[in-house]
Amino acid sequence: MNLYLVTGTTKGLGAALHEVLLADIENMVFSMSRFPPQDRTDSNIFVDLSDPQTIEPTFEKFLAQISGHSFDKAVLINNAGIVAPVGPFNTIDAAALKLNLDVNLLAPMILMRLFANATRAIAKQRLILNISSGAAKRPIYGWAAYCAAKAGVEMATRVASLESAVTDPLLVVCALAPGVIDTSMQGQIRDKSADDFPDVERFRAMKNDGTLRAADDVARDVVSLIHSGRLTNGGIFDIREMLQTQ
Repeated sequence: MNLYLVTGTTKGLGAALHEVLLADIENMVFSMSRFPPQDRTDSNIFVDLSDPQTIEPTFEKFLAQISGHSFDKAVLINNAGIVAPVGPFNTIDAAALKLNLDVNLLAPMILMRLFANATRAIAKQRLILNISSGAAKRPIYGWAAYCAAKAGVEMATRVASLESAVTDPLLVVCALAPGVIDTSMQGQIRDKSADDFPDVERFRAMKNDGTLRAADDVARDVVSLIHSGRLTNGGIFDIREMLQTQ
């Protein structure tokens, strides 16, 4: 039996991952989100990832549900994320900035710690997969918060993998940029003004040209990569590059 915990499953890639994983009877799948994925409530654990103080108490509910089980593989997919606020850095509201960093950076780091410690004795193989973005590597006008948060996630991934290699060698920690996906987040980006986000026309063109990939297709590729063993400790991967070299 394999254990999966996926965050941000209300819609988009997270919802698609949840459904792909549930299709395999060998998987025990849990989600952490503000709303049940696809109206499912049986395996959803309600959490507001923008409130870091509630994450650890909420995680106890997950532990209660897996108590007494052991697993061949245990996987945490830190998928939840928000792009807002979008706009020049000198216009960003402090509360909006804090919200972005809480969801995109602080919550994944907290869950990495909780999951690593909770699964150490109950799973033969363990993987923490942090969903990253190309925004972690290049500055994008109007995306100061999102770029900074994703860059932080990648550095946290590197540090955690460095430490796990010494103290917890059966734990793999890595990050994966899933490419451009046709999700509601992309819709929010396309609705921005050129003043706040000068690159908006390129994102609108990707939608019109069919460049955006369907979330279901990306989810299947992510799960395939998890099974492949190619997601190695400390890796900062781009799904497009990995698909080209398989």
